[in-house]
Amino acid sequence: MKPFCRILLPVVVLLLVTSSLLAQGTITGNIVGTVTSDGKPLPGVAVTIASPGLQGSRSAVSGEAGGYTFPALPPGDYTAVFELSGMQSVRKQVTVNVATTSRADVDLRVSSVSEAITVAAAVSPTAESSQVTTNFKIETVDELPVTRTINSITLLSPGVTDAGPNNQITISGAHSFDSVFLVDGVVVNENLRGQPNPLYIEDAIQETTVLTGGVSAEYGRFTGGVVSTITKSGGNEFSGSVRDNITNPSWTDETDFAGQVPNLDDVNHQYEATFGGRIVRDRLWFFAAGRYEKLNQTRQTVFTNIPYDYSDKDRRYEAKLTAQLSPNHNVIGSYIDEHDKSVNTVAGSTSRVMDLRSLVPFDRPRSLLSLNYNAVLRQNLLLEGQFSRMRDRFTNGAENRDLLEGTLLLDTTSGNRMWSSTFCGSPCPAKQRNNKEYLGKGSYFLSTSAAGNHSLVGGYDEFHQVRNENNFQSGSDFRIHGIILCNKGGIAVPCSSVKSSDLTSTDIYFGTDTSSGEIEYDPVPALSKTSDFAVRSLFVNDKWDLGSHWGFNVGVRYDKASGKDQAGRKTVDDSAFSPRLAAKFDPKGDGRHRFSISYGRYVSKVDQGPADNTATAGRYASYYWDYKGPEFNAAGTPIGQLLSTQEVIKRVFDWFNSVGGTKAGPPLLTDAFIPGTTSRFDHSLQAPYMDEWTGGYSLTFGSRGFVRADYIHRKWAAFYSIRRTIQTGKAVDPNGSSFDQGVIENSDDGLSRRYNALQFQTQYQLLKALTAGGNYTYSRLRGNVEGESASGATGFTSRVNYPEYTGFAQFLPDGYLGPDMRHRANVWVQYDIPTSRLGRFNVSLLQRYHSALSYSASGTIDVRKGVSNGPANGVVNPGYETPPTNVAYFFSDRGAFRVDPISSTDFGLNWYLPSLRGMRPFIEMDLLNTFNEQGVEDPDFIDKTVLTRRQATCLQTGSTSRCLAFNPFTDTPKQGVNWQYGPNFGKATAKEAYQTPRTYRFSIGLKF
Repeated sequence: MKPFCRILLPVVVLLLVTSSLLAQGTITGNIVGTVTSDGKPLPGVAVTIASPGLQGSRSAVSGEAGGYTFPALPPGDYTAVFELSGMQSVRKQVTVNVATTSRADVDLRVSSVSEAITVAAAVSPTAESSQVTTNFKIETVDELPVTRTINSITLLSPGVTDAGPNNQITISGAHSFDSVFLVDGVVVNENLRGQPNPLYIEDAIQETTVLTGGVSAEYGRFTGGVVSTITKSGGNEFSGSVRDNITNPSWTDETDFAGQVPNLDDVNHQYEATFGGRIVRDRLWFFAAGRYEKLNQTRQTVFTNIPYDYSDKDRRYEAKLTAQLSPNHNVIGSYIDEHDKSVNTVAGSTSRVMDLRSLVPFDRPRSLLSLNYNAVLRQNLLLEGQFSRMRDRFTNGAENRDLLEGTLLLDTTSGNRMWSSTFCGSPCPAKQRNNKEYLGKGSYFLSTSAAGNHSLVGGYDEFHQVRNENNFQSGSDFRIHGIILCNKGGIAVPCSSVKSSDLTSTDIYFGTDTSSGEIEYDPVPALSKTSDFAVRSLFVNDKWDLGSHWGFNVGVRYDKASGKDQAGRKTVDDSAFSPRLAAKFDPKGDGRHRFSISYGRYVSKVDQGPADNTATAGRYASYYWDYKGPEFNAAGTPIGQLLSTQEVIKRVFDWFNSVGGTKAGPPLLTDAFIPGTTSRFDHSLQAPYMDEWTGGYSLTFGSRGFVRADYIHRKWAAFYSIRRTIQTGKAVDPNGSSFDQGVIENSDDGLSRRYNALQFQTQYQLLKALTAGGNYTYSRLRGNVEGESASGATGFTSRVNYPEYTGFAQFLPDGYLGPDMRHRANVWVQYDIPTSRLGRFNVSLLQRYHSALSYSASGTIDVRKGVSNGPANGVVNPGYETPPTNVAYFFSDRGAFRVDPISSTDFGLNWYLPSLRGMRPFIEMDLLNTFNEQGVEDPDFIDKTVLTRRQATCLQTGSTSRCLAFNPFTDTPKQGVNWQYGPNFGKATAKEAYQTPRTYRFSIGLKF
């Protein structure tokens, strides 16, 4: 009972103390270990650690079970010295990584000799942790042929892909928006799609740790993984670097895409500089860094392949101070600022524009600030605190609010765009996506002979996502869905019906579509009052070493979510517990073989997209009216007889206003999304969660390397969904029109997302100058919840949304999800060639491979009875106000089609010249995709058009008759009768569909 009380009391104290404290961000690591003599615990041993990254030194004394700990250490290389009177002193080298715990166990022997002996360095924390983790030092990244961004570093890890929409990073099967990215402990996720903001300078990065499974309770608000990057700090010695990264678009070969325009021949420079040192030795250090890049490229429009000049200027700087207020009190403050401005951009990540009128400027300033404090109150008690905030604002979209000049035109078949940009730019308020965080943490170490060694952590975490985003969807708030026409032999034809090589010119025109054309109106009812969605968390975690064979990790996290939308209305009030449990077993107790198993529940945050869905401010409403007016610019018209695009827009709106304009109701008004009217909350949204099981084995080879294998099983639940039935009722908008109202909620009914993976990783020093490393992941991601798309961030997956129209099997089938990547491997070799006169050469080789990504053949059908595009035996309206005019139908299995498997061999050659007066010049050269493989990699840029009765261009095989409608509940559709592949189905739509061709680049600079 007494050992139990000794454990419980510190836990209670930690929770009480840290509930009122600021606490620590993820910018440190820990050292733990056990001191023995002849295999038995040895208490009273003085342990002292020192490092160039640590101000002064730290000391501890081993406890009853021989255990000791040093929490909250700056990452770096440490020397640990173990001393006890009458025993041989021991010196051991230990590497501390960010967000991980390193072990340094030693066995002391009786000796009269006072001189310390040096034993083998501690093994990599990656091999000994129950967490599935990978760490990359910037020195390794510099020498490998990879870009030095956080994205590229993360993609070197097992379990990580860039297979999310728009090449977004996914970790262990999660949605791309559901991982956490940290820079100096600050969350830098862009808070719409969850990808990392570039708030860092590459040469200032010190290291990056990637956690992909078995993560402790200290981390929350994710179901994917955690990526923690720290930047360099100053030191007692002055050091720095200057670098010029030199690229040229013409140094990249062209892809096999037939329509690619020649790459621009223009040398681009990315300048970087860092400098750090002491203001007061061991008391006050400084670090500063800067980066400036000017990039010029040739880009091209979609399908028409019109070349245009793109230019980007990106400026960043960083400042950091590290202060030791007293031997036991330290403060770190850092600030990073970035400003990115571009010319001729495409607004919207997947807006496929066909003309130069749609290009717009981009302006985005961003910054982050963090203040960190830690205090060693006693040898075994440490308190830490951190405040951080990130600011992100931008403008990007149409520069004209005029009805004729600012209306966006879309093709009903392909979705391609023309005339005006998506979204609204500088005429509208800048969008702001910010966050702030208060973190509190206390660490207590307990070593007892009865209960072993306990590293106890308790803390409080308060995180806010703050958004002020008036989401105007176009310059005029209107969009017209019709037919984009191309010139083929002097005749206007639908661009979606021909190949780009068939075009006589790159000019495009716009015509109305009386079959499935629409007028869309997207007003923002009121300006944003700023949303604030917060998660307040308590966590406790015990890392328990029970002898030399067993270790346990026992933790739990409590998350309390709350939030108000952009109209100031509370929509989130939820709470959840997340247990995190792990055990590891060392059969011989020597650290060579380790087995581990873990279970954890990971609760995400409630995403702003669904939680803000009913906001009557900031969010846009959408109204859709069928276009039943005159046909303008019909297909087959000679080019010389076409109306100008401006005249077509004018005549469309003349007709629209004649039938009531935005006041027109059904039957012309066919659909609407009106925040606060067409959907509601019956109760608070719940944060989605994921349950995970892992099992692992690691084998170490002393300090030379390790091999590790992990199995990961994950299953997600509580998906965002909308339930809309006759029973959910109706609502009336301000115009007096009645609409069907849906209920926003969480659901698992008929929904699934499952991930199973085997991950392998290794690092081994074959020779003193030769190191090899790599990883391989075999995985399957299946289900029917994609949850996001290239054109939308967090989305709803709904099985019970107009179920009378959507309740058929091919509406939401189970299968391989978009990010499913069966095989993925990264293998690298690094070889050092030191010379006496020329300095050091380093040669590196990186081989990458991943299997093909999937896509499906799906289209939209009209299942209503009694309409021109619906079947004669279609669905009879059971009483809805606006039954759906189109619903999705999978004409293939989900994930039935695949692009190419991708292989790339990358080569790096680095020359570090001899030091001259403390300055060492260097040249780093990369040759990517050495053999110029030309695989099609990205399904986002594959034509997936499937034609049905809804498209006038869908004709039955061998006939001029249109495709026939069908009832998905009773009929099996036939290709060539009910549907057709588009003429370009499965073909690349842009050069971005291909993997990066052979590319050469190099950097020059010096370090001091």
